[in-house]
Amino acid sequence: MSETTPSTAHVRLIGGPDDWREQLLDHVTREELEGPRQDLGGYLISSCVPTGHPDPGARAVYEPNAEPARADIWFFRGWMPTGPADLELRSADHHQAATVVLDHDGLVVEWASGDGGLHRVERVLAHWEASGEDDLGFDVWHVQSGGRDWELRDHGPDMWDAGVLREEG
Repeated sequence: MSETTPSTAHVRLIGGPDDWREQLLDHVTREELEGPRQDLGGYLISSCVPTGHPDPGARAVYEPNAEPARADIWFFRGWMPTGPADLELRSADHHQAATVVLDHDGLVVEWASGDGGLHRVERVLAHWEASGEDDLGFDVWHVQSGGRDWELRDHGPDMWDAGVLREEG
């Protein structure tokens, strides 16, 4: 009788707290990554829970996007439990049309705004997929560029807008 050891795969974490952002996890097997997406993700213990969060033991939530996106890239979705001052709850008051450039992994790397401004992503903060039964929502990216936090919304093929995030949640 022979036993085989499941082969592990690396999972890349995008966004979130400094102690997890851009880290690689290696506890997930290739077989798990090929399984249902709702079975993937994690609630990670972090030493960077935001100051003033009502639960100092809050977990950083990471999940992959739905298929056909890669299962080995997990995005920061926010904190569990959420707190009233969580920066991920912010949104922009005003948006303008934007032309977005994605890299080979589907990550936002830069965008041009309607006023001619070119913005390069310095850091992804968080990312959420459209949700709802009819998927009429939009994908949302929170990113840093030029010392400011931005919200980018993907409304469909080549239909993006961008706005500066409010300072508080």
